[in-house]
Amino acid sequence: MLYVTTRNRRDAYTAQRALRENRGPDGGMYLPFRAPSYPAEDWKELAAQPFGQRVAEIMNRLFGTRLTCWDVDVCIGRSPVEIVPLGHRTLVAELWHNVGRSYDHMARELAEQLLNEPNYQRGWLEIALRIAVLFGICGQLPTDEPADISVISGDFTAPISAYYARSWGLPIGNIICCCNENSGLWELLHHGQLRTDLTSIRTVLPEADVALPENLERLVFEAGGTAEVERYLEACRRGGTYAPSDAVLTNMNRGLRVSVVSSQRISQTISSVYRTHHYVLSPGTALAYAGLMDARARPGLSKNALILAEKSPALDAKFTADSLKISEQELNDFLF
Repeated sequence: MLYVTTRNRRDAYTAQRALRENRGPDGGMYLPFRAPSYPAEDWKELAAQPFGQRVAEIMNRLFGTRLTCWDVDVCIGRSPVEIVPLGHRTLVAELWHNVGRSYDHMARELAEQLLNEPNYQRGWLEIALRIAVLFGICGQLPTDEPADISVISGDFTAPISAYYARSWGLPIGNIICCCNENSGLWELLHHGQLRTDLTSIRTVLPEADVALPENLERLVFEAGGTAEVERYLEACRRGGTYAPSDAVLTNMNRGLRVSVVSSQRISQTISSVYRTHHYVLSPGTALAYAGLMDARARPGLSKNALILAEKSPALDAKFTADSLKISEQELNDFLF
């Protein structure tokens, strides 16, 4: 693993120096030199522990802390995640059972209260917290069989977090990366090229409106090593097109799928799922749901699947209520 970033096409020299020194370009947290490993028996033992203990275990391994289940429970509650079945081998992991009604609030509390870090959105720290929460979530699943996971892919933080967690032993199958009209990741993995000079297209889903996915360089590293990262960063610095070799592209595609869902389908998906399952999706969760359904329509995906729901529908009440053709008050009464 390494820590470099393409946020706003950060200067390539800074990123390359950070790669050599194994730290963040902003002087942030060091990465672990040795990634944790959880063989099947170790994972079963960890999965039997409460949610808070699973999260604490991963944070302790990654940050050298001595957290307990009690520390995590006091920080974010005993049951901050709820798993909801939607039928057709599909589960939704609601990560918003907290006062902020969002995953961001949960992660911010973990960073501030347990790690004394006021800004969790700092490269490796953000990824590490997502990994810890993923370990917490997967212990709540009704089976220990590998499950595909569907996530929004505006930047590449959520997909690469699942990628690392899988490599450490978490039972994750394919990672479905769901994009909207900002589909640079799809262009890269399907056509073998990525333009780094594009500007984002603004849609109803700002978290997916990313033209150049931050943390994508981590996948480049896993697929091709340091030299390939330097090629990618050079393309970013010039605002040119990055085109990996066939071998690197093959490595990138292992265990990854990309779905592109137009913004027009978000409202339709919210309405359709409510009619079918009497369940209300947020716009972001609707993107991940539609992307999963598209991926399943192609050969090769037959496992159980988990969709990460990072925001309560209440945070996008107007759009969600309009999609359901009800008032915001009616939506609020249904949700709460």
